[in-house]
Amino acid sequence: MKRVALLCLLVFSAVAAFAGSCPTTTYDNYIVTNFSCNIADQTYSDFMYTGTSNPPGFSIPAGSVGVTPITTTGDYGFQFSAPWFASTSSGILSQDSLFQFNVNSTNPMTSLTLAIGGAGFQGTGAVVVDETACLGALLPTCTGGQFVTLEVFDSSSGHQFTDTVNFSGVTEISIDKDVEIQSGTNGQASLSVVTNQFGEGSGTVPEPGTLSMMGAGALALAGFARRKMNL
Repeated sequence: MKRVALLCLLVFSAVAAFAGSCPTTTYDNYIVTNFSCNIADQTYSDFMYTGTSNPPGFSIPAGSVGVTPITTTGDYGFQFSAPWFASTSSGILSQDSLFQFNVNSTNPMTSLTLAIGGAGFQGTGAVVVDETACLGALLPTCTGGQFVTLEVFDSSSGHQFTDTVNFSGVTEISIDKDVEIQSGTNGQASLSVVTNQFGEGSGTVPEPGTLSMMGAGALALAGFARRKMNL
């Protein structure tokens, strides 16, 4: 009986350790096997991360990416912070960080927001964050779901620091976010904060310019597969 009780206690402790509130920590503590955490009624899981750079050896490791849960009522999510930087003078021509995770919610999610802060560039430098999300199913196939894409950027071509898509309520969203910092041929760029928020409330059908239709969805899937193969 004692052995059974001890085993049950160990199993309960292990489950509790993986099902608590999302902590304020570094991203390496999120990419642990079977890790999941909660913010209000939303459960986040299946975290993955890959960092690369040109030249190799200057990528941002998961342990250098700070994670702060966003607990704003009805608009939950994460703030990711890191010293992303590239410049021709430093010889670090690019840094790339790929984030992946899934979100499940008791209450339907009806909006997705991507934003950046602390972004800047000079010359040919550029900050670009592209996000592919699957509404109602899981990446990479998104079978039975809908693709949406978001983009925020800061470069000589212009800037957009926030992008939001609204949609009919879903209880599952799968995220693939690519943070790219480029120096270009003669410049520099930097970024310190990226946020993702999953809003709950009255939903609408996605805007035509944001909702990926079948053709665009296929392109997003191809891009997702390409990045996975190149990492």
